[in-house]
Amino acid sequence: MEVYETLNHMGVYCDLVTGQEVMRVPGSGHVACTVEMASLGMHADVAVIDEIQLIGDDQRGFAWSRALLGLPANTIHVCGDTSAVQLVRHMAALCGDEFELHTYDRMTPLKVDAGGLLKGWADVQPGDAVVAFSRKDIYRCRKAIESATGQRTCIVYGALPAETRRQQARLFNDPHSGANILIASDAIGLGLNFNIRRVVFTTMQKFAKGGRSKVPVPVSLVKQIAGRAGRRNSIY
Repeated sequence: MEVYETLNHMGVYCDLVTGQEVMRVPGSGHVACTVEMASLGMHADVAVIDEIQLIGDDQRGFAWSRALLGLPANTIHVCGDTSAVQLVRHMAALCGDEFELHTYDRMTPLKVDAGGLLKGWADVQPGDAVVAFSRKDIYRCRKAIESATGQRTCIVYGALPAETRRQQARLFNDPHSGANILIASDAIGLGLNFNIRRVVFTTMQKFAKGGRSKVPVPVSLVKQIAGRAGRRNSIY
């Protein structure tokens, strides 16, 4: 969604294709899509695969493998955490493709807040994104935070309709909305642009596939979510 909105705002017409919606723009020569919806039947000069570190995810990783090996593009730019470099380099070698590595420094500093929420939920401030990994916990946190702070909140999680997620993102990003605290799942790490000052994790565990037991949140996912704080061009 972020790419789709940015390109069209710049006058570069771009379609949007996800598992929930398809938005076609007349005259478009570009497509922004979720990795699962990437078309292997449409040739492109350049393809960009973001968040490549998720190739190791036990639930969605197959989609990154499919895109990396199957996209019919002259050049594929792969973006993400350097933890995936060795694997991508090996896959390129197996395919006989040329591999180039470019690394970049984060434009804004990111650090761990040693203090945390010393006064509990009362310490949550505008610009904070509180992350929980179940819908039940998201709504539980919302009730507790609004009670402790007297402030309105926004919520975002994957099962919400796409338009509702966008509406909540716009509300959170608007400094005059009065709803500038975000409570979200790991969905904030993909697709939407947020003006986040600080990310607060309520837990470092999430339900495994099947939902019967909890496992540690993968390091790559922690870094992906935490990296949403203070991003370049945000108000923080």
